[in-house]
Amino acid sequence: MQPNFPFGERRALVGGRYPFGIAPTLAGNPLGRTAMDDAIRANYGAWKAANLQPSPAFTASAGSLAGLRIADGLHVRFTNPAYATVSEGMGYGLLITVVMAGHDPEAQTLFNGLLRTARGRPAHAWISNGHPEAAYLMEWRLASDMGSAGDGWNATDGDLDMALALLMADRQWGSAGEVDYRREALASIDALKSINFAASGEPRGPQRANSRTSDHMVGHFRSFRAATGDAFWGRAVDRCLTLIEAIVADYSPLIGLQPGFIVDCDTPAPSPSPGWLIESAWEGDYDANATRNPWRWGTDCVFSGDPRWTQVVDRTVRFLKTDCGGDPFSLAGMYRLNGTAIGGRYFAESVAGPLMVGCLLHADHQGLLDTLWAAHASHFTTDYYDSELQLLPMLVAAGHWWVP
Repeated sequence: MQPNFPFGERRALVGGRYPFGIAPTLAGNPLGRTAMDDAIRANYGAWKAANLQPSPAFTASAGSLAGLRIADGLHVRFTNPAYATVSEGMGYGLLITVVMAGHDPEAQTLFNGLLRTARGRPAHAWISNGHPEAAYLMEWRLASDMGSAGDGWNATDGDLDMALALLMADRQWGSAGEVDYRREALASIDALKSINFAASGEPRGPQRANSRTSDHMVGHFRSFRAATGDAFWGRAVDRCLTLIEAIVADYSPLIGLQPGFIVDCDTPAPSPSPGWLIESAWEGDYDANATRNPWRWGTDCVFSGDPRWTQVVDRTVRFLKTDCGGDPFSLAGMYRLNGTAIGGRYFAESVAGPLMVGCLLHADHQGLLDTLWAAHASHFTTDYYDSELQLLPMLVAAGHWWVP
């Protein structure tokens, strides 16, 4: 099926830019745009060859495909070979393939293959605990043979990206074909609200009412509200802002960094994670989760123009720009909330990719934006996580993103 938003046409741009953002200098002329698109095509090809893999055949034991033999599934390769994939990577893969339609003639087939794997391995623990709607959420980790390796629970971020990708697929290809993308999207959105969000509006984890800041995907929430008419998703945008502003004011007032996880969100005094509550010792720092925030929030801001979120992102960008002296090869991979670097300095792809999107929000960052583009175009990795956090921001920075 022919895509409605083919790669290269930049249909979401107004006068060559997003409604509320700048663009790399290269984007100002046809030759520059061609060079940018060539870099993305090359990096996409490298990513696809290294990370998009056929899934071993398996039988779905739960959910909407229960009892079916899945022999045509695909997955995004995880770093540890003991595991085939995680839902986070599957979400990234669905977003990438739906946007690359128009360049890759296989994009819809790849998208459907990824979705078959996701739907064939739903979050069965939630289903067993009285939440049949979890048939539309994916178990967060799968073993190398596609067996259960996440205890049957889901991860909010992966499912949020999958839900948005399904809305994008509905706009890209329509829902009258092999897959009713819109129905699948709406079912995922309802399941996320039921299982992964507090009534107050923030995505919520089970331990000490924690919330991962990179799950505060406010652009997704705006799309969910538009698709469903449910005012809850507007409330989620505002609630997440309240949490972020409060945690920054109390714990990073001078530079505006956010922790990976906020705990005690159901109390008057939420705080950064003390560490080792969910994932690592650095959960209360600007960690490998939080470094995604300028991409997540910046992508929303270039479309929404929300000045509140724009200010949050811009503070982070200004700190990182000052810290590295405008040289992306001098970034740290993580930071304490007081701005102290954790570890050495290098081209930290998962920091530099999201930072590039944050630079789109203010003309002051034009020089760094151009420098970051050149760095990503010439220093692309195919390592899991880092490569996705280069390729997705490159798609945004080059003007290829659009809102379903």
